[in-house]
Amino acid sequence: MNARNEIKYALLVRKMKYWLMVARNPSVYRHCPSSRARKNYWRLIAKYPEIAAQLNLNPASVYTA
Repeated sequence: MNARNEIKYALLVRKMKYWLMVARNPSVYRHCPSSRARKNYWRLIAKYPEIAAQLNLNPASVYTA
C-alpha cells in the first residue's frame, strides 16, 4: 500500500474493524460469506500484529461478541 504512515494506519484500522464486523454478523452482511470475512480478518491480524495489539484484537475476536 502506497500511502503516508498516518493514512496507512487509519486505513488498516478501518479494514480490520470492517472485516471483524462482517465476520461477527453474517446475517446482516449477506454479500460476503463469514468464512471469507474471517479469512480476511485473520490475514490482516497476521500481517500487522502491532496494530492489532493496539486495538486489543486477536484471532479469537471473531467468535466473541
